[in-house]
Amino acid sequence: MTAVLVLRGPASALPETLDSLARQTRTPERLVVVDPGVDGNAVETVRAHRGVADAIPSITVVTVPAAASLAYAVCSALAQDLATGAAGPDPASHVWVLTSDSAAAPTTLARLLDAVRRSPSVGAAGPKLLDWTRAGALRSVGLQLTRSGRVIPSPAPGEPDQGQYDRRTDVLAIPATGMLVERALLAELGGPERRFGDFGADIDFSWRAQQSGRRVVVVPRATLRTGAEPAPDDLVPSDSATRMRRQARRVALSRCAWWTLPFLAAWIVLSSTTAAVALMLAKRPRAAWAELSDIGAVLTPGRVLGARWRSRGTRQVRRRDLQGLFVPSRTVLRHTTDLIRDEVALEPGQLDSARAAAIESGPVADEAQDLNVLGATWASRATRNPGVLVVLAMTVVSVLATRRFGGSFGDRLDNGLTGGETVGVRAGAGTLWHAWLDGWHGSGLGSGAEQGPHLVVLAGLSWLAANLPLFSAPASPAGAVVTMLVTFALPLATLAAYLAARVVTHSRLPRALAALAWSTTAVLATAVGSGRLGAIVAAVVLPLVAAGVVLAGRRAGTTTATAATVLGAAVLGAFAPALLALVVVAGVVVLLAGHGWARVRGLAIALGPVLLLGPWVETLVARPALVFTGPGLSVWGTDQALPWQIALLHPGGAGSYPVLLSVPLVLAGMLGLLRAGRRGPAASVLAVVALLGLGYAVVAPRISLGVVPQGLPEAGRPITAWAGTGLLVFALALVAAALLGAEGLAVSRSRGGWQALARWPVAAALIGSVLLSGAWLTWRTVGSDLRAWQDPRPAVAVDQAESGIGNRMLLLTPEGDGLTYQLLGREVRDVARSLPTPPADRTSSTALATSVGALFEQGAAPGALTPAADLSDQAVGFVGLRTEATDPRIRALDATAGLSRLGEHDGVTFWRVLPGGGGTADDAVAPSRARLVTKSSEQALPVSGSHARLEVRAVVPQGASLVLAEPDAWVRHARVTVDGRILAPSGDHAAYALPAGPATISVEVLPTSATWRYAQGILLLLVAFLAVPFGNRSSRRSRP
Repeated sequence: MTAVLVLRGPASALPETLDSLARQTRTPERLVVVDPGVDGNAVETVRAHRGVADAIPSITVVTVPAAASLAYAVCSALAQDLATGAAGPDPASHVWVLTSDSAAAPTTLARLLDAVRRSPSVGAAGPKLLDWTRAGALRSVGLQLTRSGRVIPSPAPGEPDQGQYDRRTDVLAIPATGMLVERALLAELGGPERRFGDFGADIDFSWRAQQSGRRVVVVPRATLRTGAEPAPDDLVPSDSATRMRRQARRVALSRCAWWTLPFLAAWIVLSSTTAAVALMLAKRPRAAWAELSDIGAVLTPGRVLGARWRSRGTRQVRRRDLQGLFVPSRTVLRHTTDLIRDEVALEPGQLDSARAAAIESGPVADEAQDLNVLGATWASRATRNPGVLVVLAMTVVSVLATRRFGGSFGDRLDNGLTGGETVGVRAGAGTLWHAWLDGWHGSGLGSGAEQGPHLVVLAGLSWLAANLPLFSAPASPAGAVVTMLVTFALPLATLAAYLAARVVTHSRLPRALAALAWSTTAVLATAVGSGRLGAIVAAVVLPLVAAGVVLAGRRAGTTTATAATVLGAAVLGAFAPALLALVVVAGVVVLLAGHGWARVRGLAIALGPVLLLGPWVETLVARPALVFTGPGLSVWGTDQALPWQIALLHPGGAGSYPVLLSVPLVLAGMLGLLRAGRRGPAASVLAVVALLGLGYAVVAPRISLGVVPQGLPEAGRPITAWAGTGLLVFALALVAAALLGAEGLAVSRSRGGWQALARWPVAAALIGSVLLSGAWLTWRTVGSDLRAWQDPRPAVAVDQAESGIGNRMLLLTPEGDGLTYQLLGREVRDVARSLPTPPADRTSSTALATSVGALFEQGAAPGALTPAADLSDQAVGFVGLRTEATDPRIRALDATAGLSRLGEHDGVTFWRVLPGGGGTADDAVAPSRARLVTKSSEQALPVSGSHARLEVRAVVPQGASLVLAEPDAWVRHARVTVDGRILAPSGDHAAYALPAGPATISVEVLPTSATWRYAQGILLLLVAFLAVPFGNRSSRRSRP
């Protein structure tokens, strides 16, 4: 029996390795010391060791190149030893492989020899490898692989040795360190495969030994410690984990059946890519890169084919006979599931307070011991959590406070809301998405002005509303989202405030009271009562963004929290641009006043939302009035509250309650600012923020943003900014200041002075005001300004608008002696009022106005006016008149050629525009958005989206043109192609001459600022990925 000691590894571990070799109960007859020339003193250390010299009679030193792998060094040393004639060519001799850090237990060699001699089929045996520094920690009990060469860490590195793997015997491969192998087997297999590296050579040798008919076993009762930490001056060759993975994959490619080689290579590429994507989602980029590096094994076919050629003729058993040595798929699945569970597990929380506080109190009687050792259930924890309780309470308050809204909750959820600041729409996620993305968008004839990015947020929520499992899709998913936000704004704001308050204090009861104070403010109640969507979203998002800014300035700030803050700030800016300006300023403050990484986080908060909003920021700069508004954040012609009422958090409007109920909150906030103590800088910042919010709220009613258009209530009166936008900031600063001042407040007068005396009255008054505010909202509700929206169009008009015909309905409303009109189609307007479209962005509707005037013009010669035909050319398929049944204009429309009365519904009388406007041609088509028109005929083409978007295969007649019922300005934002070839319009109108014959006709509405849109999408994906709190910090730090 020959022991081969390769002097590679930490030199500091060599004496202990030699000691263990000398203490073996079965010592080897010979010792071959292999010197790779890494450490010149190592050979002298071996020669000077008296224990080894006494235990082993024959010691030989051979030299190999320094870059040689472990297995190659062993084979090279044996070859040199045999060439010198120092050992006889005994085919039954065995070789025990050791390195400088291989400290075996005294019985290790004896037990390995017993294993190989007990069964003649065993060609190699390996010990259980333990960690050198951590007592009882496992490193390896054989190597576990799948058929595709994926290494399964079983046991996991550092797993404690409790005998759980002691029944493992036959394995696919064993490490070379500590391996006992027949010398004849080494010669028979031709030594290791040098092109695979150390780890790959170990696997390859064992795999080939198995294929040659010899067993490879692990002997758990034989133990060996290895893996010593190298000293700074030690030169220890080692492979990285990434290279070891590739080596194992190359071995699998080299040892599979020849006909499965391309399939296995494809599987490695597919599985590695899938795993890399999953790991990227789990925020483990280094592990994802390691998975992708496995593909490198497929990219080196020369090594694989060379290894297959060099090992030809050595296989003696069928490959399927080795099936039991590979890790089965169920084990791989279980291992993957465990990894995923570890990654998504939350940070370990603190123990139950009762259990954490338990201490050993000494001997007590059995009957006095508490036998309730089980942890609290989630239900019991929820019932004791003040945050959960206040959210549930505000849910009940919210449902009762909105009970006077018009229509049933089911109708509001199905169709949406109208009234107040809300505008009823029938829209899904795709409609809202294109309303933001496309360069030409909006209801009626449309417009090319930039749309608010809040439509993107609503589009995402609408998609969720339309695809909820177990629920049917509502008629208007966008309306359902607005209804849910308005109805449950109070509990959502309560939850957000409770979570955000954690940056001020960890005490649950003060946080719960602060959350109630925030959600019962008059500003939020007014926003709900009037349907001010921007204020509702701000009430939910603003506390979380403020908490994120605070965390960004602390050392405990994280990338995840910062990314979530950037995302929340972008949402906040989409609904309330004025608050975005405040967040950007806060980010700049963190940038200037922070230290280290806090400055980077501050820069991200200052720039990230601006980049995410993209062109919308340019629009805000071009139209400063938009900064002071948002969806529902303007006041159209009505008066707002007086300044003293505004100072007490009352903007005025529906849903407001008595002003004096807000006094305790204002007083508590002011007292908190006065007694901040060691948190004086934080109090100063809150004071500045509070003054900014109050100043904006007082000035807002005096900021004129426009004039109410004609045909609407309060026409001609100014449109002003809503004071509630600033009051949200003022109220949040007061709540935070009250929390800040309440922490550690003194109880005794001698310690706290007048502030301690004021503590109980102010706290009691605040609790009372919160309860009274909630009770007022429950009893008096937030008003009845909002109601379920009903589409003014008849069902047939809705069907045709959303079908391939895509026509519109003209809705007429008397206004004094004249008429106002709306063009209703599949395109939608905004879900809440903001500002009227400026004259420069309004689409010319001269042709439509002329057609409307012609409907009621009298005295014209017969056939001189064809209003129905003109309306048909503009894809108007229906006309509605909202008026009394005695209005003479009804008779005028009845007498108009080309109109056919349908009936009356909800005060609106409807007419259908006949095909061709009532023309006599046999091939006249119903009013359609897209038509193929020749001199003698026309043919409707089905549209598939807003503003004439289509893609259709058709046979084009000779001399035909594609005529689209869109305004002239539309052509600058659209692209028409025939079989991929772009067409130019015929003049300034939306008409295009087409080549004759079968062709694929496509009409696309191009996005505004396409480069910006792509950049926004990429940045959004990156920020959202960083913001997802997937996994836990400890799992990401403990492994690559």
